Parts: sequence; structure tokens; C-alpha cells
Amino acid sequence: MIRIKQSSPMHTIQDIGRFGFASQGVAHAGPMDSIAACWANWILGNPVNRPFIEIGGGGLVAEFTKSANVAIAGAWGDFTLDEQPLIGPGCYPVNAGTVLKIGRLSSGLFTYFAVEGGFDMEPFLGSVATCQRDGLGGVDGLGNALAAGDELSHETSQLKPLRLIPRRYLDSYKVPLICDLIMRNSDHFDSIAIDRFFNQSYTVAKEQNRMGYRLEGQTSISARSARYSIPIPLGGVQIPPAGQPIVLMRDHGSLGGYPIIGTLTRRSLSLLAQRSAGGVASFRPIKRDEATTEFLKYQKFFGDFR
Repeated sequence: MIRIKQSSPMHTIQDIGRFGFASQGVAHAGPMDSIAACWANWILGNPVNRPFIEIGGGGLVAEFTKSANVAIAGAWGDFTLDEQPLIGPGCYPVNAGTVLKIGRLSSGLFTYFAVEGGFDMEPFLGSVATCQRDGLGGVDGLGNALAAGDELSHETSQLKPLRLIPRRYLDSYKVPLICDLIMRNSDHFDSIAIDRFFNQSYTVAKEQNRMGYRLEGQTSISARSARYSIPIPLGGVQIPPAGQPIVLMRDHGSLGGYPIIGTLTRRSLSLLAQRSAGGVASFRPIKRDEATTEFLKYQKFFGDFR
């Protein structure tokens, strides 16, 4: 069992997400950075859909009451096991009585903490993913974030040697990001608006949460005409009347009326999620078949990657 000794509202139980219920207004939920989350399960040998903890902004302290193999992936910073620094994303053997501290983050926004076998939790609508907006998932099933005093059950593990995620698979969350965008052809953006969109950089605004990230560019754009509300996709890039993009994240609503210029690939969405306010991003178009090929590679490697 793991006892949570310190937490925050940005620390939640997640899995790959709650899919197939958008018509009922239920959000996907799941990890903001699905690539890092999948690595945390993969390095442990877990199925891709086993529950894990998403740690937004650092500040988690947890005590182990029995031995476990644990994985840490994603954003990195001041992380220790019994005051001994961790040397990088990967799998670590942990004895009973050990205290894990995930302190201040130096790179990225979201860290993923998994245990071998996953946390034992009861799914609802096929998932344990926490969505505070919908009041679903988490330790109590009501969408609440982790809190000090929560206890998470897991299997006792035979300890394995330290195993790090190979460096070639680790992304930098500090460098300017170029996001791959699958263009949408039905929302009436003219060539001038499209050129402006692709030929400028954007800064991640302070208004960023699990529903969406606002971006700020020097030049605004707009569609030629408005439209009625339609179903909106995970990773969709909306252009509201102010002309500055909003990227739809994991807890976005089911319907929206703003024009959508395109949809980010899962990889680009994951990398954007790790950018804090002030981070720089730009966009480039990608063909749908190229995006599909990339997605299927992740599916083949991780399993049910979403």
C-alpha cells in the first residue's frame, strides 16, 4: 500500500482515459502527456491501461508500506527515495518503509508515477481516470484529486534492478515546440488566415488547464463565417472570436461552436501539455496518413495508446 502524505489539486489518479461516452457529455480524461504515461507502465511491464498517478507541478510525498517496483516518467526535477536523488526517468526498486518525494520540477509540468501491477481500483464507464469537471474517477470514484491520508492498494513485488528509459526516447520540454496539425477543411479559413497561423510562433498563456491551453500570437486570425456547435475532438485547435488559438485538452467539453483549424497529433498534444506559461510553440501541417502512421507506431509499441 502507498500512503499519500502530501499532495495537491493537480495530483490525480489516471489511466489511458474514458472513451466512447462523448455523446453523453463525458470527457476523455486520462493523462495530459500520454507518451510519458505510457512509458511509466511500459518500463514496468504493465499493460498500458493500468492506473497511475499524474503529478502536476510536483509536490507529492508518498510512503510505501510494502515493497514495490515503481516508475517515474515525464517532467523531471528534485526527486528522491529516502532522500537519495533519482537519476532519471525509469523503474526503481523500493523497499517497505521508503518515502518518495517529488519536489520542484525543473522541466515540464506533468510527472507520472506507476507501480508494477498498477493500483487496485474499481473502474466506472471503463476507466478510473479522474475528471474533476465530471465528478468521475479517482480514489473515491467522485472525481476528487489525491489528498494527504489517501491510501492506494497495489501488489507486493519481487524487486527488480534499476532500469532507466533510454535517453533517445526522452523529449526536452524546454525547447520551442513545432506541433504537427492535421488540417480541417470544413471551417472556412481562407488562405491568408492559414498562412498567418502557420507563419508565426505562439506563447502558452497563463490560462491553461486540463480542459484547454490558450495560446497567444502577434497576429490574430479568423474564419470567414461562424458555425453551429458540433462535436469537438481531443487536440482540436479552436479559433474563438479574439483570433487566438485554444488547444483542447483531456477534460474538454463534447460540443463547441468555435471554428476548428485542425487537430494536433497525439505526440504533439503530449509535448504541448508539458509546456508551462511562456513556452513557445508553432504549427506545421501534416498529412492525415502520416499522422495515422505515427499513431499506429505508438499503438504497436505501447498497446492501446490513446
